[in-house]
Amino acid sequence: MNITQDRMKIIEIMARLSIDRASRALSKILRTGAMITLSKVYITDLSETTEKMNNDLREMTGVMVDFKGNIGFKLLFMLPVNGSFILTDLFLRQPAGTTKEYSEFTESVIQELGNILASHISNAMVSDFDATLVPEPPHVHSDYAGVMFANLVMEQGMMDDKLLLMETKFEICKNELECYLFFSAGDDVLCKAIR
Repeated sequence: MNITQDRMKIIEIMARLSIDRASRALSKILRTGAMITLSKVYITDLSETTEKMNNDLREMTGVMVDFKGNIGFKLLFMLPVNGSFILTDLFLRQPAGTTKEYSEFTESVIQELGNILASHISNAMVSDFDATLVPEPPHVHSDYAGVMFANLVMEQGMMDDKLLLMETKFEICKNELECYLFFSAGDDVLCKAIR
């Protein structure tokens, strides 16, 4: 994967703009303080990241969104099941702690979160970078971090042992929810986006 330092800066700017817009939209919908912030953008060795995910033995709820267009890539957002219960209560305007088990409501909330993230990320890239980008319907999963990450990698059809990843922090109601938000794309795709 050959991405120059200048291109990495452009990719980071794209990511920050997209995530900032998704964060503001989520705050409006939830009517509470919700902030998604970019932690880091980096090129990683696929095996190292896979090992890290396999070592996280918590049960997770996640959503994967496939983007089609001239800069097609994939998004994977996942958080521990307990974090998805907190989000369910916020979306349904219930007192915190009401949701105690995974249900169709939890699945719907995570799917809606995937829609929010995907639509605002694609809108930012289309309007600011003249990209052609269309998010496909999100797919919700409940499994371990390593399994969901393996699905991301397999679906991306990685031809390289390097992967561009963007990690974020997700804070809601002044509580940080431990989560992962990954974007994956090959460097050929990214080069098209930043020409």
